[in-house]
Amino acid sequence: METRRVAKRAPHYLRQLYSSLLGTRDGRRERLVILGTGWGSYSVLKKVDKKRFDAIVISPRNHFLFTPLLASTTVGTLEFRSIIEPVRNTGFRDEHHFHLSYASDLDTDRRVVHCTSSLDPNHQYEVPYDRLVIGVGADTNHFNIPGVLENAFFLKEIADARNIRNQIMVNFELATQHDAEPEERRRLLHFVVVGGGPTGVEFSAEFYDFLAQDLQRLFPDEKDTVRVTLVEANEILSAFDSRLRSYTERLISKRSAMNIVKAAVTKVAEKAVHLSDGSVLPCGMVIWSTGVAPRQFTRKVSLEKNRQGQILVDSHLRVLGDTSGRVFALGDCAQVEGHTLPCTG
Repeated sequence: METRRVAKRAPHYLRQLYSSLLGTRDGRRERLVILGTGWGSYSVLKKVDKKRFDAIVISPRNHFLFTPLLASTTVGTLEFRSIIEPVRNTGFRDEHHFHLSYASDLDTDRRVVHCTSSLDPNHQYEVPYDRLVIGVGADTNHFNIPGVLENAFFLKEIADARNIRNQIMVNFELATQHDAEPEERRRLLHFVVVGGGPTGVEFSAEFYDFLAQDLQRLFPDEKDTVRVTLVEANEILSAFDSRLRSYTERLISKRSAMNIVKAAVTKVAEKAVHLSDGSVLPCGMVIWSTGVAPRQFTRKVSLEKNRQGQILVDSHLRVLGDTSGRVFALGDCAQVEGHTLPCTG
């Protein structure tokens, strides 16, 4: 009955999942294996009745991350620890029920998940399940553009935000060295953000505020050198209302050190970004935020998928084509058949 009460209070898509996760009535706890610690998986872990299920989590990340505030941590508006919640705080029946590992493959016939330890890549093993929830999220889409993986910074995890914050300060310190040439200073203090979605726009705004409120005080001689360029091939915030887009563009246009370039990126070099119109933007740092793509696990598993590589599920989040009815998927790695829902990554 507790599971049913929780289900009634849960969001619509999770109520459908909980209705399929009522477990057995013979008193035996089923092994519910949950892949991932993102929004969907973490919600299932917190809400599932642990008296009826042994909830076993497999994830390379041992915390839930409040991603809407991730950009704020890159500039110190928020500290990293303030937007994470350790997964073990949810309360496992057994401390061994959390696996700091990657799910590498899936065998639905044998009902096992193949895993690789995040701490030791040579340690590979299997985890059996009675029911499985796939919520592995998605990767940043780099569109196979040369140089992105080698030269750009992503913004998906706490480690990414920490790397961005460190590199910002390194660039400013390099630019203030006594022998730095003016052209090199301009390059170091030119920050290019690729992708005009929510993450790209939010980071650009946070960084601009950081310039105005902190860096101009710490590096007053550089305040007129710093530039932020937001590169977007189409419209910024294209998934949102046109009035919001216009409002955002007006705000950006009022900021002298910030501008929007409408072009596609063809290459990311070590010290510059090459655009489809033939122009080159020398810069000291590139932040890449251009949508999502399936993770390696999602691409590898033999499950029914859509054209974007997402796992197809029914209205109860059961994976289509799985006759057992015991495999579910949710979040950015999945799509409800007949519905188009925006990704959160």
